[in-house]
Amino acid sequence: MRRAFLGSAGTCAIALMVTSCVSSTSGLGRATEGCAELDTGAIDSLSVDVRVRAFLHAAVDLRAVTAKMKTAVHDACVHIATDLGANDTWSALSGDDAIANKNDTGACDAARARIVAIMQSDSAKSANFALSITRGECHADFKAEADCETGCAANTVCDPGKVEERCEPGKLSMTCTERCAAQSHCVGKVDVQAECSGKCEAECHGKCTGTCTDEKGNRTENDENCHGKCTASCHGKCTGRCQIEESAGIACGANVSCEGSCTSTFTNPVCTTTFTPPKCMLDATCFESCRASAAAKTVCERPHVSLEASVQGGPDVEKLVATINANLPAVIDAAESQGKIALQVGGRLVATGNVVLQNAGNLDGRSLACVTAAAKMAGDAAASLQVSADAGGAVSQSCSSRAQ
Repeated sequence: MRRAFLGSAGTCAIALMVTSCVSSTSGLGRATEGCAELDTGAIDSLSVDVRVRAFLHAAVDLRAVTAKMKTAVHDACVHIATDLGANDTWSALSGDDAIANKNDTGACDAARARIVAIMQSDSAKSANFALSITRGECHADFKAEADCETGCAANTVCDPGKVEERCEPGKLSMTCTERCAAQSHCVGKVDVQAECSGKCEAECHGKCTGTCTDEKGNRTENDENCHGKCTASCHGKCTGRCQIEESAGIACGANVSCEGSCTSTFTNPVCTTTFTPPKCMLDATCFESCRASAAAKTVCERPHVSLEASVQGGPDVEKLVATINANLPAVIDAAESQGKIALQVGGRLVATGNVVLQNAGNLDGRSLACVTAAAKMAGDAAASLQVSADAGGAVSQSCSSRAQ
């Protein structure tokens, strides 16, 4: 079942709450009709207070990342569905319905159905599917967040602290001076493999404890020289994230980051999720707006996907492998990487707009008009982003749940 944050009912409720408090003769009724600056990019030219300005920027940023994710998911699902021979049930639809809907006629609905049909077909029983995913790290911009918070602080002094102090536990990525600690992750890439002694979610190059599936779908047990997906522990190199099992930790290797914690000192810290509040006192709504803007601008490395299968599965399996490897990365980015981070702040941003509107007595007419428009924008964006993320997640799950 697809979820939604606020949707049209919620945004209408916000609008009604505002307009019901505005006198028809005050001039504020006309002012709430819209805010052209949200579309022209002239927000900083408005004479509004810092919390309003921060919220307007955040709403615009959330709308931008939503549009990006929506296009990426739609196009990826169209390619998958078309490549796998699905009937076009989406082109005549508009908006979020073209991606996914209750009638299962969206592009992602069609893509998911064809993936399931092929992977469950009789001809695919000997395909030995294995799915390796190298998830690119996301890097939140701490300077942008800190600069925004400084503006929120107005006439007070606010020390934003350090990245490592403001990142959620386990979400800090850094270069360890010595070793990456147990239960943390060495984050490898296809071109820069990580040292691994534990669970490798991508391809293992080394000893595999468990079942190893290579790129041709061949499977071996407890392979000393595995080059493929390993179901248990990998001891060697990993082309993606490797969860460390060694109690003393391991050195991840040159140019490989550690996500979690190091056994000693570290350098180059970045946060792969949203930042926690600073210790200094800030207006809560202004902080949430800053966090939303920073999250919407998070840069994520593109995931790499390798669906491995035996050619004995037939031509449909070959088509499936090719289109999944080409198009699933965009879907994963929306459902599990950048889109997931934006979703985390989307709901809070809608609540932030609600709080600002509830304190509408402190706003002049122009500020009120722009906050009202931005609140609706944020609500619509959050709801649309949820549809894209859920649809992308369903497509990804339809593949991963049927592969090793």
